[in-house]
Amino acid sequence: METRQTRLYESISSRIRDLVARTNLRPGDRLPPERHLADLFQVSRNSVREAIKSLEQQGILISKAGSGTFIADQSASSLSSALERVFIRERHRLADIFELRLVLEPQIAFLAAQRITDEECDRLDAMIGHQERALAENAAYQEHDLAFHDFIAACTGNEAIAQLMEKLQDMLTESRDEALRSTRRERESLVGHRQIRQALRDRDPKRARRAMTSHLQQTRHCLFTNKGGTDE
Repeated sequence: METRQTRLYESISSRIRDLVARTNLRPGDRLPPERHLADLFQVSRNSVREAIKSLEQQGILISKAGSGTFIADQSASSLSSALERVFIRERHRLADIFELRLVLEPQIAFLAAQRITDEECDRLDAMIGHQERALAENAAYQEHDLAFHDFIAACTGNEAIAQLMEKLQDMLTESRDEALRSTRRERESLVGHRQIRQALRDRDPKRARRAMTSHLQQTRHCLFTNKGGTDE
C-alpha cells in the first residue's frame, strides 16, 4: 500500500510539472532551488527532493552536483512528449479518483439528508459563507471544498463512513490540487455546494443524491475540458 509520503511526492511532482509549463522553462533552464519550491508548495525539502528524483527518472529533470537542478537537456519536442506522457498518466489517475467519488459521495449525501441536525445545517451555511468569501478574495478555496465534503460524511452519523472519507482524504485531495485551480471551476463548485446544502436542509435524500452526482459530474467536466484551468 502507498504511504502518505509517497502520495505527497507524487502530488509535488505534478505541481513542479505545472510550474515548468506555466513559466515556459526550456531545456537547460535551472529549476528554482529546493528551498524555494518547499516554501512555494508548503512542504518539506525532503518531499521536494523525492519529487525531483522521480522527475529525473522520467527524463524531465537532471541534477548537477553543486549547480542545481535543470530541465533535461533534450529537444523541445522531446520535453513536450515527456510532459504529455505524464499528463496522460495523471489524467487517467484523476479519472479513477472521480469514478470513486461518484460511487461513494452521492449515497453519503443521501444518508446525510436523512440524519442531519439543525445545528449541522447551520454549520453548512457557515461553510458556504467561507467559500463565498474565499472565491471573492481569490484566496485558497480547495481547503473549504474538502472540509465541505468531509463534513457531509460526518453528518451521516456513521463513524465508519466518516473514517473511510478521512482515510481517502489524501487521494481525493489530488482532484482539488492547487495546480488544477481555476475561477471557473471554483465558481461552478460553489453553485453545486449551494444546491447540495439546500437539499440537505430540506431533508430531501433523493434530491441530495442527485445534487451531489450533478456537482461531481460538473466538476469532472470542468476539470477535464480545462486541464489546469484558465480563468474566465
